[in-house]
This record gives sequence, C-alpha cells and structure tokens, in this order.
Amino acid sequence: MRTSLLPIASSTRGWIHGRGNEGFIKLVEDADRGVLVGATSAGPAGPAGGEVLYGLNVAVHAEVPVESLRHMIYTYPTFHRTVEGALGALR
Repeated sequence: MRTSLLPIASSTRGWIHGRGNEGFIKLVEDADRGVLVGATSAGPAGPAGGEVLYGLNVAVHAEVPVESLRHMIYTYPTFHRTVEGALGALR
C-alpha cells in the first residue's frame, strides 16, 4: 500500500478560498495492482469535500489505474487540483 495526504490549502483553489480552507485529501493505492483503493476528503473547506469525493469514489469502485488518474486534466482552479498533487505524492 502507498498513501498520500495533502492539505486542501496546497492547491491553488484552496489558496484562493482562503479562510476556511482547512482540510485534506488522503489517497490509498494498492501498489501491487496500481489502483486506487481508498480516498478521503475531510475538513470544513466548504464545498471542497463534496466536490472531489464523487470522482474519487468512481475511481475506487472502477479500479481505475493510478497512472491513468495521473494523466487526467485537473481543471484550474478547482479543489480537484489537490487530488492531482496527492497522486504525485503517493509513496
């Protein structure tokens, strides 16, 4: 298993959001299969949690390869940009 944890504030949208941007996105990858097996978004960052959870839920249930997720275009500036950073931080 590989995991990453990034604060919402690390994304451009999190920075723009300013006050109330506390929170994080955590990803869990099955490194042997190269697929996302878990994801969490937590914190009071307004719409951030709900905004990103749908896509992460689909990725987990469809067993989307992490490498495919890394090559997606993450719209600027949205809270999804934190997912892009968290994918890059999987260790």
